[in-house]
Amino acid sequence: MRASSRRLLFLGLFAVAAGLGAWAYWLSLVPATHADHDHGILNLDAGGRLIAVARDGSKRNLVGKPGHVLVIHFFSTGAPDAAGELADLFAVQGAMKGDRAVEFLLLAKEPDFATVDAWLKARGLTLPVAGNLYIDPTGDTTQKLNSKRPVETMIFGPEGKLSSQARGRMDWGTAQGRIASARGGETIE
Repeated sequence: MRASSRRLLFLGLFAVAAGLGAWAYWLSLVPATHADHDHGILNLDAGGRLIAVARDGSKRNLVGKPGHVLVIHFFSTGAPDAAGELADLFAVQGAMKGDRAVEFLLLAKEPDFATVDAWLKARGLTLPVAGNLYIDPTGDTTQKLNSKRPVETMIFGPEGKLSSQARGRMDWGTAQGRIASARGGETIE
């Protein structure tokens, strides 16, 4: 093997190793969570990847400052409280439909939209805003956000800081007050 061939081989192997290292680093980027705390991720603006899959197959990274109040509701079709919780949430969401400073994001820990759609139809639930339903087919994002229950809600302020959280069913009668607190910059810690 000639010297120029050895150099090309070395450069090629170095490029492959650098590419693999960069890919591994990208996969590891996740905002910090505290496993010993019973709350969700405290700051969405800490960098990383928190991917939610839209109906059209596009992916949305939830990391960053949303610029508005972001209400993330986690649910699983297997959870006994999920249908009642969603009915209450849909009522609040319908009442706040014109408020552009608030976004509701429903994150179903399900493999596909067909499963979620059939479950919603069987329970007579209709989304007030169709584009706010996302799935987390692998459960990876749900885990990274530190959601520990099949029905859970996290409210983030415009700066991406966790303002309020309900582990289990949320009292949606207090939701507008919690959203106002998030809008005002109130955080959990």
